[in-house]
This record gives sequence, C-alpha cells and structure tokens, in this order.
Amino acid sequence: MPCLYGYESGEAGGDGVNMFRDALLLLRRSRGERATSLQVRLFAFFALFAVALVGTGFLALMLAGVFNTAEPRHNAWLDAENNHLHGSISSDYNRLALRGVAYATTLSSSIQAWAREYGGADGTSAERIESLLMEQAGGLINLLENNACSGAFIILDEATNPLARNAAYTRAGLCFTRREPNSLVSVSPKVYCLRGPASVARANGAELLGQWKMDFDVSSIPFYDKVLTAARENWGADLSRLYYWSERFLFDGDSEHSMVLCVPLISRDGTVYGMFGMAVGDMLFKRQYSPDNAEYPRIFASLAPLDGDGFHTGSGLVAGNSYLTSQTIGTLTSESGQGSTPIWRDEDGAGYVGRTQTLRLYPAGSPFADEAWQFALLMPDSDWSAAVNQSNYAFYGFIIALLAVSFFAAMFISRRYIRPVVSALESIRSENRAVVQKTQIAEIDDLLDYLSALDGERKALGKENISLAEELEQARLRAEVIGAETPDGKMSPILTAYEQFRKNLDSLTTTEQAVFNLYMKDFTAQQIAEELFITINTVKFHNRNIYSKLGVSSLKELMVYVNMMK
Repeated sequence: MPCLYGYESGEAGGDGVNMFRDALLLLRRSRGERATSLQVRLFAFFALFAVALVGTGFLALMLAGVFNTAEPRHNAWLDAENNHLHGSISSDYNRLALRGVAYATTLSSSIQAWAREYGGADGTSAERIESLLMEQAGGLINLLENNACSGAFIILDEATNPLARNAAYTRAGLCFTRREPNSLVSVSPKVYCLRGPASVARANGAELLGQWKMDFDVSSIPFYDKVLTAARENWGADLSRLYYWSERFLFDGDSEHSMVLCVPLISRDGTVYGMFGMAVGDMLFKRQYSPDNAEYPRIFASLAPLDGDGFHTGSGLVAGNSYLTSQTIGTLTSESGQGSTPIWRDEDGAGYVGRTQTLRLYPAGSPFADEAWQFALLMPDSDWSAAVNQSNYAFYGFIIALLAVSFFAAMFISRRYIRPVVSALESIRSENRAVVQKTQIAEIDDLLDYLSALDGERKALGKENISLAEELEQARLRAEVIGAETPDGKMSPILTAYEQFRKNLDSLTTTEQAVFNLYMKDFTAQQIAEELFITINTVKFHNRNIYSKLGVSSLKELMVYVNMMK
C-alpha cells in the first residue's frame, strides 16, 4: 500500500538504510580526513619517548630495590638507639641500686649502733629520733648531690609520737628532694626538705617546701609494707637481693612523680628498722634518656612494668618531647607488624612503631625477680611512614621534575625543528615560490624545486590554452559570419568537436556534472575532493568517466573546452 510520501514501505525502509549507511560513511570519511599538525605529532613522539625512558629507569630502580633501602637504614638507627638507651638505663639503675644497697648497709649499722646506745628503738623520744636524723642528714644530702637521683629519704619504722592518734600509720623520717629545672640543660638544682624535723633541714641548709610535713603517712605509700614484709620473710638474705623498684609514684605534697628505689634497713639480728630510698623523677629521666629526635620529632622512650603482652606507660616514666607525659600514651599492646618493625597499639587504636626490650632490675634469688620491666623506644606509625618514605618522596619529585623538563624540551625541540618547514609551507601557500629560501632540509628543498618546475609548466600550459582559446573564438566568430561553413561547405573540425563536446555534457551523471562544474570554476582535483567530501582517487575515477563521455583524452584537453565555454 502506498505511504503518505508516495513510497512503498519496502522502498522507504531501503532508503532509510541507505541514508544511515551514507551518514556512517560520511562520519568515517570526515574522521579520516581530520589532520594533526606535524609539530603536535613530533611533540607527542618526544614526550612518549621521554615517558618510556624515565619509566624504564624507574622500573629498573624498583626491581633493584632502590626504594627499599630507606627502611633498613631507619631500622638500624632504631636498633642502635634502643641498645644505647636500654644499656644506659640498665647500667644506671644497677649502679644506683648498688650504691643504695651500700648506703643502706652503712645506715643500718649506724642505726644499730644508735639503738644500742639509746637502749633500742622502742620507746625512744622525738628528741632522740631527731638526733639520729641529724646524724644522717649530711650523708643523705651528699648522696643526693652525687648520684643521678631526684630525691633521697629515710623512713624509720617508728612514730615520732607513739601516743598520737595517727601513730598507726605515721612514721618518722627524713626526705630531701631536688627540683630539676624544667629544661634539658644542665643547671645545678637546689635541695629542699619534704619530710623531717625542720631543725634538721635548717642545720643542713635545706629549705622547707610549702608542702613540708613532719612525718610520713605510710598508708599512702603502697610499697612500704611490701618492702618491709619481704625483708622480714627473707631474713638473712643479702640486701642486694631485697631492694625494690616501685612503679611511678607521687609522695604526698610532692609535685613530681618518681620511680623509687627502696632498700630495707635491717640489723644483723634481723631487726627491721625501716626503709631507705632514692627516687628518679620524671624530669631527671627525661633529661637523661630522651632519644635523639632530630629526624623523628615525636619519638619517646618509656620504662614501665611489663604486664603480659603489654605495658602501661602511666605506671612508669617517659622521656621524649617536653609536652609528653606518662599519662599521655596509656596502655600499649603488642601487635605483629611488617618485617622488623613491630607495632604497638594504645587503647584508642593509635599505632606506634619502634623497639621494645625487657629490662631485669632484680638479681636471681630476689623475691621480686618475677617482676619484669619493659623498655620501649616508640614513635607514632605516621611519623615512621613519613621518615621511611621521605627519601622516596624526594626521588619521586625528581622523577616528576625530570618528566616536566623532558616535556618542555620536547616542546622546544619540536617547535624549533618544524619552524623552517612551516615557513616553507607558508611560502608555498603564498604562491610566491620564486623568493622561497632554502630550509637546509633535503626533502623540503626537493619539494620546493619540484613545485617551482611545476609552476613553470602551468604557466606555459596557461599561455598555450589562452592562445588556443583565442584561435577557437576567432574560428567561432568566422563560422557565425560565414554560416559556420568552410569553403567546401563543411563545418570547421574544431567547431565540430566543440559542438559534440557540448552535446556530450548531457550524458554526465549528477556526480560527474558536479565535478565538471567545479572544473569550470577553476578548482583543482584536490580542492574538488575537499569540496565534495570524497578522496582524490574518487576524483580521478570520475575524471576518467568524464574524459570518456566527453571525448577528451586528458585534463589539459578538457580545460581547453572549458575555457571555450567560458
């Protein structure tokens, strides 16, 4: 059945398919005819070459393990710093323990002699206890000033006033402390008195702290009974087996937390007189054991009691940044890390990387030998990653800079290399090839010579066409005058061929007619191809058909008739 537009449905479908196919062909042809400048092509070649070269070098360095050399170096530094600080703490604490034991031995002998002189410690008056403390004050201050400690004290297992209401938990004694300067520079600290008779402090040139008290409150000292009980239960053992290191502790009224070395005072007959102690404060620990933070700003060292797979820095001391305290970190638990860099996690999940090592503060046979301490040298895992990758970042930056320089060089070289070619093409388009300068590029100079010779031929052909056209025009005029007949009554051969040429134009197809019309407008074959969106080979195909139908043998002959038609 006919459709509205006068086509059968089959014909309409076929036309639709043909239109779609023609559209695809036109799109493909236009894409194939899109041009890319020679400079862009040359730049792309140089840029790809640079990327390939740099990428190959980068891959070779990766395979050679160049990017993995930073982590072993940082691990080696951690091992060295860990061994250094661990060794220093172990040596210093053992030395302090030996001196404390030696002083406690001498002090026990002095107290035993004093007790013998005054008839025993029981029932002694406050004046007699004060006289004992007065005898020991000078030695205590001298010990404090000549050892790496923040405080030294004596606690007698005796109340100053046995009849006082709080006599059950108050004990007579003497405590001197040094206030470390809040800096890491060495400044001579001053000695203050925290506990003991005021007359003893004044007699030895020690100022009373604002929090000074006469006696110790042993109910607030958790390790007091522990040390004395162990001494009584292990009577006869050497004092070098009975000393004890406390966890982080703050004396009532003091302003600085400390680890306290406690040594019991025992007579030869097993009588326990009390306890002698030396304290290592927060600031002193920080001054002596802070790790080198030149490369790792937030690295810190910690000494805390070991509890299973973890330790709590709040129970020990921390050395590192000035703003870092033992309470800052909290409990750390071990977690398996990658390679030789184990990871520790705090209660909030924050990770720390570094080294940990068990520190034994007690000799074999000590009742406290099972209590181990953990030394840790740690930093936040983000700092570790930044330090390990820092050298790689520098190399990555170098690679990026090298690529950028390569791209600029490719742009410069391509532009400089193409400049004479572009100049030559501009001269060719200007059709003033007589003044075109040589480019020193063999191929371009040969092309210029060829085009120059071709121009000469075109000019000669043009003159010949003009002469022939003039001759044909004159013959046509003569033919009109004489009836287009020769003396023998026949048509001129030239006019006869021309008339036949005119008649044959009707035999051209639509496309061939379009090509011929463009020749009439003086288009070249290349210009015709661009105008009709066809290839140069298609133009040549149409040319052959046109020559055959119009009875000409070449484009030169065709142009003769074209000029006659004009």
